[in-house]
Amino acid sequence: MLLNVEHLYKYFNGQALLKDINFTVEDREAVGLIGINGCGKSTLLNIITGSEGYDKTTEGLGSVNIAGKASIGFLRQNSGLNSELTIGEEMKNAFAPLLETLDKMKVLEKKMADGGDIDSISHEYAELSSYFEARDGYRIDVKIKQVLNGMGFGSTPTDRVISTLSGGEKTRLALAKLLLEEPNLLILDEPTNHLDFETLMWLEDYLKGYK
Repeated sequence: MLLNVEHLYKYFNGQALLKDINFTVEDREAVGLIGINGCGKSTLLNIITGSEGYDKTTEGLGSVNIAGKASIGFLRQNSGLNSELTIGEEMKNAFAPLLETLDKMKVLEKKMADGGDIDSISHEYAELSSYFEARDGYRIDVKIKQVLNGMGFGSTPTDRVISTLSGGEKTRLALAKLLLEEPNLLILDEPTNHLDFETLMWLEDYLKGYK
C-alpha cells in the first residue's frame, strides 16, 4: 500500500466539496481521477501531497496515510522549476543525492592517490560505490537525454536558461524532471495540457513501464 485515504471531507463556505472520500493506491497501480471542472480533483491532490488541509467528521474521522518510505512526486500547473538554472542543471538536480555521492567518491580517489589510509578509505569508497551503482548512477546522462528527447527537448540546447522557455515548455520540463526523480507515487495534474501527439504517445509508453 502506497496511499490510503479514509473518510476525507473538505468544506468551503459550509458546503462539502469532498464528502466521505475513501480509497487506496497500491504499489504498481495506475489510477485515473476523472470529474467535471470544480468537482475537487486538484483539491484532493493538494490534500494528498500535504499542501492543503482537510476536515474531519464530528467523530474525529478522516485521514490520509502514506507509506513510510514512499516518496511523492507531484506535477502542478505551476511548474516549480528554478528559472535561473539551465535545462541541464535542473535535470541533474533530479539526481542530487547520487551526484553528491559521486563527488565524495572523487575526493576519496584523490586521498588514495595521495597515499592516505588505504584500508579505511577503501571501505568507505566501496560502500559509496555500491550505493551509486545500485541506483544506476553511471547512466545519469543517458537517462537525462532519453527523457528530454521523449518530452520534446531533443533539439533544445541543455545550456538554455529555463526563464527563456514558454509556460508550456516549463510544464513539459517539470514533468521530465519528475520522471527522472522516479518517486514511488507519481501524481500528475493534467499532464497532457501542453503535449503534442508524439510526446503524448512517448509519455504513455514510458508510464506503462513505470512502477
